[in-house]
Amino acid sequence: MLSSLSLSLSLSLSLSLSVSGGFNIWAITPEERGKHDKQFDSLSPTLGYVSGDQARKFFLQSGLPASVLAEIWALADMGRDGKMDRLEFSIAMKLIKLQLQGQPLPSSLPVIMKQTPVPSMTSSARFGMGSMPNLSVMPAMPMLTPLPLGSSVTSMTSVTSMTSLTSMPAVSNSSSTTSLASNSPKTGACDWAVPQSSRLKYRQQFNSLDKLMSGYLSGPQVRNALTASNLTQTQLATIWTLADVDRDGQLRAEEFILAMHLVDMAKTGHPLPLTLPADLVPPSFSEFSLSVSLTLSLSLSVSFEDKLKENFQRGSMELEKRRLALQEEQREEERRRQKEREEQERREREARELALRRQREEEQRMERQKEMERRREEERLKDLERQEVHLPLERQRRMEWERAKRAELQAQREREQRDIERLTARKRSLELELEAGNKHKQISDCLREAQSKRRVQRAELELINQRRDGRIADINSLQLQFEGVCKSLSLSVSFSGGGVSDMKQSVSEKDLSCRKLKEQLDALERETTAKLCEMERYNRDMKELRERQRQQQAVLEQLSRVKAEKVKELQRRRQEQEERRRREEEEASTVTQSVFHLTSLQHHHCAPLTFQVDESTVREPGWLYGSYGGKSGWFPESYAEKINKDMTDPTAVLTHTTAPPADYSSRKPAATDMHSVSVLITVCAWTANTESHLGFSKDDVITVLEQQENWWYGELGENRGWFPKTHVSMVTTNNFHTDPESGDLTFRAEDVILVTEKEGEWWKGCIGDQSGLFPSNYVKPKDSDVCATYIAQVTAACIATTAEQLSLTPGQLILVLHKNSCGWWLGELQARGKKRQKGWFQSSNIKLLEPNSGKTTPAPPPLCQVIAMYDYKAASEDEMSFLKGQLINVLNKDDSDWWKGELNGVMGLFPTNYVKMTTESDPSQQWCADLHSLDSMSSEERKRQGYIHELIHTEQTYLQDLELVLEVFYKPMAESGRLTEAEMAVIFVNWRELIMCNTKLLKALRVRKKTAGERMPVQVIGDILSSELAHMQAYIRFCSCQLNAAALLQQKTDASPDFKLFLKKIATNYRCKGMPLSSFLLKPMQRITRYPLLIRNILENTPVGHVDQANLREALERAEELCSQVNEGVREKENSDRLEWIQNHVQCEGVIEHLVFNSLTNCLGPRKLLHSGRVWKTKSSKELWAFLFNDFLLLTYTSKQFSSSSDKLFSPKSNTMYKMYKTPVFLNEVLVKMPSDPSSDDPIFHISHIDRVYTLKADSINERTAWVQRIKAASEHFIETEKLKREKAYQARSQKTSGIGRLLVTVQEAVELKPCKPNGKSNPYCELSMGAQCYTSRPQNDTLNPKWNFNCQFFIKDLYQDVLCITIFERDQFSPDDFLGRTEVPVATIKKDQEGKGPLTRRLLLHEVPTGEVRVRLDLQLYEQTPLL
Repeated sequence: MLSSLSLSLSLSLSLSLSVSGGFNIWAITPEERGKHDKQFDSLSPTLGYVSGDQARKFFLQSGLPASVLAEIWALADMGRDGKMDRLEFSIAMKLIKLQLQGQPLPSSLPVIMKQTPVPSMTSSARFGMGSMPNLSVMPAMPMLTPLPLGSSVTSMTSVTSMTSLTSMPAVSNSSSTTSLASNSPKTGACDWAVPQSSRLKYRQQFNSLDKLMSGYLSGPQVRNALTASNLTQTQLATIWTLADVDRDGQLRAEEFILAMHLVDMAKTGHPLPLTLPADLVPPSFSEFSLSVSLTLSLSLSVSFEDKLKENFQRGSMELEKRRLALQEEQREEERRRQKEREEQERREREARELALRRQREEEQRMERQKEMERRREEERLKDLERQEVHLPLERQRRMEWERAKRAELQAQREREQRDIERLTARKRSLELELEAGNKHKQISDCLREAQSKRRVQRAELELINQRRDGRIADINSLQLQFEGVCKSLSLSVSFSGGGVSDMKQSVSEKDLSCRKLKEQLDALERETTAKLCEMERYNRDMKELRERQRQQQAVLEQLSRVKAEKVKELQRRRQEQEERRRREEEEASTVTQSVFHLTSLQHHHCAPLTFQVDESTVREPGWLYGSYGGKSGWFPESYAEKINKDMTDPTAVLTHTTAPPADYSSRKPAATDMHSVSVLITVCAWTANTESHLGFSKDDVITVLEQQENWWYGELGENRGWFPKTHVSMVTTNNFHTDPESGDLTFRAEDVILVTEKEGEWWKGCIGDQSGLFPSNYVKPKDSDVCATYIAQVTAACIATTAEQLSLTPGQLILVLHKNSCGWWLGELQARGKKRQKGWFQSSNIKLLEPNSGKTTPAPPPLCQVIAMYDYKAASEDEMSFLKGQLINVLNKDDSDWWKGELNGVMGLFPTNYVKMTTESDPSQQWCADLHSLDSMSSEERKRQGYIHELIHTEQTYLQDLELVLEVFYKPMAESGRLTEAEMAVIFVNWRELIMCNTKLLKALRVRKKTAGERMPVQVIGDILSSELAHMQAYIRFCSCQLNAAALLQQKTDASPDFKLFLKKIATNYRCKGMPLSSFLLKPMQRITRYPLLIRNILENTPVGHVDQANLREALERAEELCSQVNEGVREKENSDRLEWIQNHVQCEGVIEHLVFNSLTNCLGPRKLLHSGRVWKTKSSKELWAFLFNDFLLLTYTSKQFSSSSDKLFSPKSNTMYKMYKTPVFLNEVLVKMPSDPSSDDPIFHISHIDRVYTLKADSINERTAWVQRIKAASEHFIETEKLKREKAYQARSQKTSGIGRLLVTVQEAVELKPCKPNGKSNPYCELSMGAQCYTSRPQNDTLNPKWNFNCQFFIKDLYQDVLCITIFERDQFSPDDFLGRTEVPVATIKKDQEGKGPLTRRLLLHEVPTGEVRVRLDLQLYEQTPLL
């Protein structure tokens, strides 16, 4: 019994081997051929052929590289005619499919691919479900492919394969069938540890990825599915190793399901096993070999009915499995629909409740409004009664004011009328001058004249500058002499009158000479200005001429391209005519055939091919005309050898050297092997002499297709042709060799390989623990002086596993010869008394030593040195501590806020705002690469521009860090659910508001930079800084809450190791650069402290009298004020906590719905809580809770009590909520009064606000006194601050400034502004500025299209530096005014647009906002400069 069983097993094994050996992957099945024919017909072939362009577009859809598709074309295009018929197209599609499956391309086209496909077994037999007629008509013998002459295949092998194919049941090679069978419930799948739901889900995913229906997935196809799990590369590599059970580098269906199940295990935190457990092994792999052998052995004796029954059972099981899967999907869909219906009902119910609640609230609001209107009417009647007493006096004052105003307007009208008459006369004179001028000159003459004049003017300008410097020096010397004379005159008062008169005469002469020199200096400056204007005009003319020349050049190039296309089309037609004529001559000629043997030079593994040659055909020297496989064509004579009749061994062929043809200009080379293609770079230009030549320019890269002595054939772009090899040189490319075949050696460029065996073109070598074959043309001998050698000391023992490795013991010395990128280094072991060994070792087992010493290599050289300004203690492991005054070596400056440094051998990160540079550096090189522009600037201006661009660059980096915190830390923490929403709000406070503030600042800086030019200096930046720093109130709240955030984060980290591990994991993102969340939370405070330093550096390098100096001073004041406000907010932690408590317990409605208590006020800095407490209304005795801030008074009442009435204000445990009683009372509009009888014991006081009086009662007399005093003090401070602000703006406008002209501006209107209020409206006003000159219009209430018609004028100081800045704000009562957009217009642009046209009206788009534009009227008036005589 055992012997019969072993006999059946051995027989089944032999049958399986014969089946596997008989399958040919290159054969094209009839199904594939039919599919290819349909695709061929879809391309609309012409006369049975598809052109190269049609096939190329279709093949590129496969996603394969162009080089691979070129190889496939070379193999499939058997006729070499540049087009494809049905057979060639089918061969190409089959090769593309095999390439996508990971199969390498053959060196030559297999013969079986050229034959007509014959089905070896039907699809029904493949799945074991055939019928009786199919079995009856099955061929008795398989189709045998014709063998070449001298084949060593014996008939016995054919008979054996035939017997095995006919006697055994067909076993499908498709993995899809295997996977279907393996998924059957009765084949052991119930013992598999993978859940059924996971199998169904991942089976569907496998089918969606297997687009080619190949039954398996390659590595690139699975990569996206695995990397989407966000696991590390080490985990993914382990999962691939475990899932690839058969180690074929591909995943079948069950292997893919196993891989995704392991991914789920890793994501849930389960450790991955080192080896695959038995319960995870797919059923088809655990019993595959035994089941196949038993099936094959049993299949020899079973009947047809048993096979039919077995196939029917398999089909039934498969149908049952699919039915269960469909039922499960239907149940899941029904559950989902039920859940959606419940969710919809819940939303509708909530909407109805919300509508009812809103209706009730609206009714209550209407009642309150009616009550307020009734009271307001009563108050109004009382006021009218009081005003009737003062009405006559008020009427008299108004009449006097109207008379004075009428007289002032009349005078202004007369002045403007005179100005209009003067301007009209000026316009007429300019028009006459313009008509008299001659503007028609030749373009070429203008260009030459402009260039010559430019050179002359530049020389004159330099001469004038020298003369001006000399005159200034003379003036200074004369001034010094004058002062000396005055001093000597004061000392010699007692001398005689003659001496005094001489002295006075000398002084008068010196004074006269000084005035003359000043006049000459002024004349030189005016002349310099005129020359600069003229040079600018010449530059504009030259730019216009160059632009015209460039357009003509583009037209010429287009004509050249059209000509080249026509020439190519003509050549193609000629070639087609010659080809037709040649074919007609061949058909008419008498054919005498000879047999030639062609040796393939493409690959050394290819067998020689036999061609039939027609020697009677008229041929060109070096070429033969023959036929092979039903195809005819030309081939090079040097590639073939004539076969002698007595030659018995067809492989004994001599290899001839390819000689260049004498008529290389009249033909193209045969197809070349893509593996032997080399890349050249041209060393000089060469022009093609004929149509077959290839012309090129210097430094062009050419792909060589054939080499023949001094002439090579290559490809450049889409052109091919012959060229001389003396005009090119080889390109050294960084080859990276990888080969999918086992036993090959993989390496990268610059790696060193230890060669162990040389045999032909493929050598054997090793790198570390890897060894294998590699192509010799991918390497070159290593030079001895390529890299410097190092001495290393062994730190850890290591035992060699191969003969090419070194066994190491601690303390040994190694001479390092080369460092490879894979971590294996090549070295020579230095052992006394022993032979020196050379081999590979791991770099982690050694440490490098300095030459001739035993010390470790020093740290990298420092970039610079900095001095610590303050003490700093490290807050984390990657930071370093230092004391004030210590010198730190800076090693890395990648992060603008945290640098890496070294101090006393300790390396770590430190904040940059704690240190300062030891030497003054010039940062100008970081922003401008134009050396000519840098040379034309002064040293001070270069530093100024460097600091300005440093501010812009660091601002961009800081904003990226803020956004990084949201992406890397905030979102994962919120999604994980480890912290509540309240805890997240404590840690991150108002992080999004910080991003909004700095985004607005960065956008404004970018607009200013874009206006100036990409590589041009920025002249004015202070106005942007002063404007945007006023809106940084979000930092006050964040910094004041930062201590609470740090304390909560530390508490959570200490209490929960899981949370600590979670933070550490998300901080491993490469963008974090190793910094934890706590370091990023410190960046806002660090950035606020850097603003004064950066602005001060810019201001110190700004010359006196610069247009931006006043703005920079104001920006510095605001930056320092913001820092002080932040510091004050941090110090006043109690005030900040109370403001946060009010924010959470007071319900704000109406106009203050979006009020943030812990923020900046409109003009008083940070909001402060001055006093709070309980008061009562005198009449109704209603209990109110009052909160007095430094800008307004808020009255509230208790809305709902969730706890006892003993809750105190500002208690963390208090649940009491408060509602607003009245609209907040602003303190600049309030008047507080004591009662008429101060001695009364009733603690009441009165608060008057415009048309309303509040009579309130305090708890005691002392409490009343405190309320009155604090309201008075806050009101006086508010009024005084507004007064100072108005006086400052008035002084800036009223300063008497002189310049070269003035600019009259009328802001007419704005349209489509950004809405800021909840009702979709805004209260916009306009602010116009030019340097220190600033004007502000009145706000327009509740509109997005304000019509201001606001007039103002600016004095022009510098025509090319002054910029008109128009900014739109929204008036906000409780916070700084919101920004609605900004636009800028350089005065030089206004002058250019206005020349000869008078005042102009422009529509300017607002920047930094999504919508809005402003309409302005501009009138530039330049003063006439009369030269001094």
